[in-house]
Amino acid sequence: MTELGGHLNPLLDHLEADAALFTLWVNYYGIGADYQTAASVQASDYDFLLYDLEHQPYDLGQLRQFLWNLIDPADFAAGGRRAIKPVIPRLPPAGREMNEWVIKQVLDTGVAGLMFPHIETAQQALHAVAAARYAQAPASPDYLPEGRRGFSPAVPARYWGLDVEDYVARSDVWGLDPQGELLLIFIIESYRGVENVRDIARQLTEAGIKAMLWAGGGDLSLSYSDPVRTRDGLDAILAAGKEFGLPVGVNQYDDLESDFSKGARAFFTLGPPALGGAPLTRQQRLIVGR
Repeated sequence: MTELGGHLNPLLDHLEADAALFTLWVNYYGIGADYQTAASVQASDYDFLLYDLEHQPYDLGQLRQFLWNLIDPADFAAGGRRAIKPVIPRLPPAGREMNEWVIKQVLDTGVAGLMFPHIETAQQALHAVAAARYAQAPASPDYLPEGRRGFSPAVPARYWGLDVEDYVARSDVWGLDPQGELLLIFIIESYRGVENVRDIARQLTEAGIKAMLWAGGGDLSLSYSDPVRTRDGLDAILAAGKEFGLPVGVNQYDDLESDFSKGARAFFTLGPPALGGAPLTRQQRLIVGR
């Protein structure tokens, strides 16, 4: 049995150190999910990859192939799971659909976490957490939210470089279990979600769940149809994350220093033409503790 200790998911180390993360979308906006893209981004300075399944075909075969294309055998032999660029897919169903089978199937590919679109209530967020967890013993202190993920860990365990027992121990949600490695991201992208964002953040925190809120500016701008109210909504998401100690992701870094001071800890980009390049300059990274 592999000795447990420390995070296999390097994103958690950065977040626990209160440092920012930088991410690139793949399988979206012309940035592909092929071997060449995987080879480029694996060697890049992006901290993790957001893999889109919401607006692209639900093709788990392609996702699996992309994940395995990220593995450099020499790097994996030297560093294990931490040597692979973490991938977090954005799921197809909205939070209100309360799906479980999609969550189970995507986790079984071996990804480092999940991004849930259109989360509008704490109930939806907690349901997503439950669906991402294996069942816990009823007497265990982290029994709730009761895990609903079906048990078929052989494939993701192999991708993580662990035996099945270790993978089951590690693949719980960050915060719920001291060994939990899965990072869950909840996109708040409607006026209803903004109205409930403090309750969402509060209930997650009270349940011991460490997760990331994401300020979804695109859909939020449609929900409000007013740029001032949209900016207020984005600020409300940042404020809720900061109040309850949850990191927040944003769709841009127009004002990196200001957003970081408000609680933003993940910044998204479509990336430069050469995917192997850094998304930010060294001076910009220093602003956010990197």
